[in-house]
Amino acid sequence: MSKIRDWYERAFLPLGKALAKLGLSPNQITVLSVLIGFFQVYFFWKRDILLGFAFFLLAAFMDIMDGSLARAIGRTTKFGQLLDHFSDRCVEFQLVLGLILGGYIPGWLGALLAFSMILPSYVRARGEAVSGISGQGVGFFERKEKLGTLIGGIILEYWIGNNILFWAALIVSIFSLITAVQRVHYYYKNIKEG
Repeated sequence: MSKIRDWYERAFLPLGKALAKLGLSPNQITVLSVLIGFFQVYFFWKRDILLGFAFFLLAAFMDIMDGSLARAIGRTTKFGQLLDHFSDRCVEFQLVLGLILGGYIPGWLGALLAFSMILPSYVRARGEAVSGISGQGVGFFERKEKLGTLIGGIILEYWIGNNILFWAALIVSIFSLITAVQRVHYYYKNIKEG
């Protein structure tokens, strides 16, 4: 995981430097990713899976660029990290909402998907807050696996159909819940009670 992160941070640093010339702040880019996310909701709702997917990818790309810009100009901040995590959850929820409104997944599965995608992040955040112990890398199905599965499901739904997106959403829901339980267990073993 850290090797992948190191690679993309180096790879996108030149883009961050180019973006710095526009005069935008990293936090403005972060907020822009959430605003772009509303377009994915609209196009998925209109059953235009290609445009919905394109705006999802654009919002995800902006999420990468805010960090690249912050590193390029030396303005990484704790608030920026918080805002970045906030925008991640917003864009994920927007994706789920668009898939529900477009009829790609039923409402009950969308609710389960939204809950299960947020729960591992919540457990990690609370675990780190109460223990001071990092939960990064704990659990077998983290954000990259969740989004990768949903992206694969969207692509296959477009090319093949057959409710593949339904099954992708169900897999993400189940495996995300398992990851949340893994994180609870991790903190159970590592938090020392006074």
